[in-house]
Amino acid sequence: MERATVYRWNIGNGTGVLTRPDGTLAWFHLSTVDLGDVRALREGDDVDVEIENVPQGEYECRATSVRRHTG
Repeated sequence: MERATVYRWNIGNGTGVLTRPDGTLAWFHLSTVDLGDVRALREGDDVDVEIENVPQGEYECRATSVRRHTG
């Protein structure tokens, strides 16, 4: 698990983009967001994520799990 920041989040279409610590962008889908965080998630939030290095459209990788960072 690593930490990232929500760069873009569009709950309407169910997709978003994260910025990883090294500056790369990772795509994520609504289905990967922790159920309790779906409506609370905002751009700029720190999140704990699991990333797989599989390209998704124009992005180098995608998240398989997204949860707001607490602590």
